Amino acid sequence: MYKPQVRESAALLAAAAVETHERVLDLGMAGLPAGLDLSAAGIHFVSPDLRDLRHCETMIRRNALDNACGWLETSPDDVTAPCFDVVLYAPARWEAKLRVFHLIDAAYQKLAIHGRLLMAGRLGAGVRSYRNRLEEVFGNVEKVTAKSGFRIYRSCKRRTVPGADPVNPMHSFVVNDLCGSASEFESCAGVFSCDGLDPGTRLLMETAGVEACDRVLDLGCGYGAVGIGAAKRACEVLLVDSNLLAVRCARRNIARHRLENARVALSDAFEAASGRSFDLILCNAPTHQGAATARLFTHGAARQVGPQGRFVVVAMRPGMYRKQMKRFFGTVEKLGSRLGYTVLCASRPNAGTHSD
Repeated sequence: MYKPQVRESAALLAAAAVETHERVLDLGMAGLPAGLDLSAAGIHFVSPDLRDLRHCETMIRRNALDNACGWLETSPDDVTAPCFDVVLYAPARWEAKLRVFHLIDAAYQKLAIHGRLLMAGRLGAGVRSYRNRLEEVFGNVEKVTAKSGFRIYRSCKRRTVPGADPVNPMHSFVVNDLCGSASEFESCAGVFSCDGLDPGTRLLMETAGVEACDRVLDLGCGYGAVGIGAAKRACEVLLVDSNLLAVRCARRNIARHRLENARVALSDAFEAASGRSFDLILCNAPTHQGAATARLFTHGAARQVGPQGRFVVVAMRPGMYRKQMKRFFGTVEKLGSRLGYTVLCASRPNAGTHSD
């Protein structure tokens, strides 16, 4: 964690005032565990992201914590544990509002009567709307910390029935001009561009140049639009994502489109593709994850493509990917740009890539 987040996590734990006999549901601090070092009867960290879960498990082993565990689940609804006394939650800045509301609703159901939810966030990053949702669901909310734009709110469960109907995090939509026919998709709040095909994905699909003989990898597949579009042209497609929400949506969409040449796997980057070679790797780049992810993805792509393979990326800030593509491939071409998005294609990996 960076220093401000460490301070904010400490403030959240102080506000929670967890007692040793209490059970804690930890929904994370911007995705990472918030309360693993608490002296509590039990701490359950729940995340849909494989990388965050593994980070949690590493912390548990490193600190020999016998009262903590991690769950790879999309929601507290799926945790087969008794009710909790405390829920801790500080959403990431980019988390979808409907996803946050859904987790508030689910947390309410997992709390015991008189249990409390502590929620943290920053002004300008949705925390006021989270406060309002707490008021609707719990019927009460108290501001316990207000400092330098950072807020912590606390709500207590005083009745078995919530004060508001649960939100529906699911979306369905039709794309009319994908691969020459109308295509219906299902997605979920918390998955990138869950309510429709975003312009970057459209540009990537229009310019990637998928061929009938291609073996394709969709890296960071989301709900599956890119991989499904590729599967309608290519001979074989593997879709991978580290987020269980995305993987489940992509599987449903592949079944919806009756595609027998496409498969989805939960994977940290190229993990599920280990030992395989691809003719084309496609990626709608998660530029908010920074240069380290750009290097990881590009280096991995250079290892996974065949002799004539291509790595094609769409990004709003293509500079970090262009730099890494030149490093690991040598040859970079701009395939197109529109509405602030740029598609880059790298080919012919450098000879030293595999020993880097």
